Amino acid sequence: MHSVYFLGVLSLVSTSVIVNGFLGPTFLSSKVAVSSRNTIEVRVYRSGKEENGDEDLFLAIQDTRQEENDSDCKMFQGAGKPRPELKPEEIVPLLMTALQKNDFPEEDAGLMSMWEFASDTTRFIFKNNITEFIESCHETADEFPTSFYGAAMNGQSWNLESELNRVGGNDGWIATHVMKTISSDGRLRRWQWELRKKRRPPCLGGWFVELIGSSDRNGDFEASDRGDGWSD
Repeated sequence: MHSVYFLGVLSLVSTSVIVNGFLGPTFLSSKVAVSSRNTIEVRVYRSGKEENGDEDLFLAIQDTRQEENDSDCKMFQGAGKPRPELKPEEIVPLLMTALQKNDFPEEDAGLMSMWEFASDTTRFIFKNNITEFIESCHETADEFPTSFYGAAMNGQSWNLESELNRVGGNDGWIATHVMKTISSDGRLRRWQWELRKKRRPPCLGGWFVELIGSSDRNGDFEASDRGDGWSD
């Protein structure tokens, strides 16, 4: 099953975190978590003996991710609005970063930027109501982990799979970019962004998001198994 979204419907960092605290009246616990955002190692020492536990692993991961996120947020100032100086290659990474850090530098800043970069089609669907747009995005993200907003705001990871394809060469006003996401529950989806350059005011020369097409559960954009009932 394929979906098309009209927007509504980093470098790896190594971090060491040391947390000390009392787990009980007489036990001192030292947790050391080392994260490369690919692997996390946790060791717990109680009374000189090394132990491992799921609860300790979970807490250490949360601590590490929070510190990484706080550090990244200090450098990221939000996606803002479309502007002619933004290259089409910059649009997808900028907006995906904004959605990952949705509440920075203010609440729902990422979704507000998505609205600003949205085409007239999206605005028509939501009758130019940004409040309904934001509410719809949150509802979709919370209910469907593999939806675009579920993967973008709550997912494990995303990465661009190819160079930007600019239709018609350097002077073309349509471009596509393919991205892969891993949802919070570990499922893969691929997305094709279609970007269009404004050829008249307002924001002449700025790039906007026309639509975002979804792959099926196997990451394919075209049906590979048509079944007996399919006819060309």
